Parts: sequence; structure tokens; C-alpha cells
Amino acid sequence: MFKASNLFALALCLAAGSSLANAEQAGMHMYEAAKADPALWAEFQRIIKPVATESPWALSFGTTSPSTTESVNGKAYEVFWGCKPHDCISESYVVMYDRSERRIIAGAFVRNVYDGPALNESRITWLGKTEFDSARALGKYLY
Repeated sequence: MFKASNLFALALCLAAGSSLANAEQAGMHMYEAAKADPALWAEFQRIIKPVATESPWALSFGTTSPSTTESVNGKAYEVFWGCKPHDCISESYVVMYDRSERRIIAGAFVRNVYDGPALNESRITWLGKTEFDSARALGKYLY
């Protein structure tokens, strides 16, 4: 039989274990996270498909950075960012993953045209059904 203090200690241990599991998932590069989560891999292939013909590098994630977390309307999402290898300034993507629903809920793909150091043109292709609040959260990852 557990005493109340033992139950409290058990609850703390379980919470710490859950936090540790979430911490281990956060901060992963897209290729690592997709390897660990087949649903993320499938979702990424689905959402990047409209731009993959012109930018086939995107299908293999490109050069990536560790994921971050963004909150939209009180819900936390994992955000993954990647760019064209050896040419990050010309093309990049960002996607927002809902781990609990196992789907990418928003994304953007950016193509930039430069003349030396000057940015001449930029085109954003919104991926999936990106809603306004998600687009605002992803905006800071676009450049």
C-alpha cells in the first residue's frame, strides 16, 4: 500500500520521465526526427511535394537546424527548418508539426533571388492549409 507521500513522489517521477522524453525529442534535426517518427517522415513528404519538382533537395531535408517549439493559440508545436545544401540563402523551408496528432499543420517554402548581397526577389509558397496564426509563428523562420 502506498502512503500519500509515496504517491506524490511517484507522480513527480512520472512527470520527470515524461518531461525527459519530451526533452529528448525536442531539439532534433529533421532527418533525426523523421527517422524516429515515420508519421513525420510521411507528412513531410506529403507537404513538400508541391515544391519538390523544382527543388528535389527538399525531399531529403537539406541542411537542417535543431527543432524549436512554437505556441499557436495555446498549443505547442514542433518547428523544423531546413535549407538548400551549400546555398542556404537561395531556398529554405519551415514546417510546424503537431506531435499529438502526428501531422504537419503548417509550412512554408522560400525561394530568394540575389544580386550580390542584395535581395532582389523572394517568393513564399505556403504549404498545406497554413492558417494565419501559424503563418505568423513561422514568419521568423523564413529568412
